[in-house]
Amino acid sequence: MSTLLIAFVVWMYYRQQNSNSQTQRHISDKDLLLMLHNEPDQLLSPHQLAEKTELSLTEARARLDALFSYGILQRSYNSKARHFFGTRDPIEEIPELNLSNDPFLTVEDLLQIFAVYDYRVTAQQMILATGLPLAVLKRELKYFEDQKIIQKLQRSDVNGMVMKRLYVLQDPYRSDPDRFRTQAGKLDLEIRDILLNDNLIV
Repeated sequence: MSTLLIAFVVWMYYRQQNSNSQTQRHISDKDLLLMLHNEPDQLLSPHQLAEKTELSLTEARARLDALFSYGILQRSYNSKARHFFGTRDPIEEIPELNLSNDPFLTVEDLLQIFAVYDYRVTAQQMILATGLPLAVLKRELKYFEDQKIIQKLQRSDVNGMVMKRLYVLQDPYRSDPDRFRTQAGKLDLEIRDILLNDNLIV
């Protein structure tokens, strides 16, 4: 029984990931965050999101839940147990950056973003600055973590729910960003290969 349950959970996870990826063409994660920001009360339920976009109700739930699970959105509910989502952090003015045209975050892109946000960057800021989907950014940032170039700091509530994630550069890259640049070509190629293999870019 436990094996079947685990298999079902894994299947549901990959189904949601696939749905989130395919529905980016209807509304990107960046545009979804901006839509939330532009609501009069800065809140959206899955029903409201589905009504305003081409997403089905199931897809709308999956997209909002993915951002909530990563600590970008917070969730409230009404007396009928209907969920409403809003951003944990206010959306600031998006900086003008000269980013690459690649469908992923290059080393130079990453350094520009860290510099403009004073070397403490949230996932929300990453999405808004690059326009890349959360799934792509999560995979890339995990790679940079594994290479000990950046580290993820997170804050959780008493129940273990992630309230906030921050990314910071590790030394020696924090004090000497040009040392990171010297590895740019190799790292960018590795990132492209990882994302291609994971079917996150085409």
